[in-house]
Amino acid sequence: MADAIPQDAAEVLRLRDALASWMIEAGIDQWRPGEMPLSWIEVCVAQGWVFVARDNGDVVGSVTLVWTDPFIWGDRDEPAGYIHMLMVDRAHARAGLGRGLLDWAERRIIRAGHHRARLDCVRDNAALRAYYEAAGYVLVGYRDFAGGIPSVALYEKVLSG
Repeated sequence: MADAIPQDAAEVLRLRDALASWMIEAGIDQWRPGEMPLSWIEVCVAQGWVFVARDNGDVVGSVTLVWTDPFIWGDRDEPAGYIHMLMVDRAHARAGLGRGLLDWAERRIIRAGHHRARLDCVRDNAALRAYYEAAGYVLVGYRDFAGGIPSVALYEKVLSG
């Protein structure tokens, strides 16, 4: 894993859009191609929130890690790391890279002195919810939004270390 650099932003967006297309084809309601602007990925990279996994120089996975998430989680008393956009190129999906990225993010949260990892996904995304639950995440609630934004399931994991 490495910090993303500005040149990675377009590759991270390409990966997200490719996964969004795959999800639609697989009948999974999570992301839509083109919904995330490149400018937002560039801001996240510049803030040091985006990390990438490479294979022969190509970005094959990515995870975004932030320390607050008031839009989705609101204000919470317990400090935590918030994991977003956990992504693995479909050609590398069976190699355990996704779980490796998740484990890496959890270790980084612990190194930052926090003992909670939080993440979310679309409430109706049964496959992703099962994946997070198998990784030890516990459902702590739901967040509903106005304006046609899908409801999300909120997951948390207490970390030791």
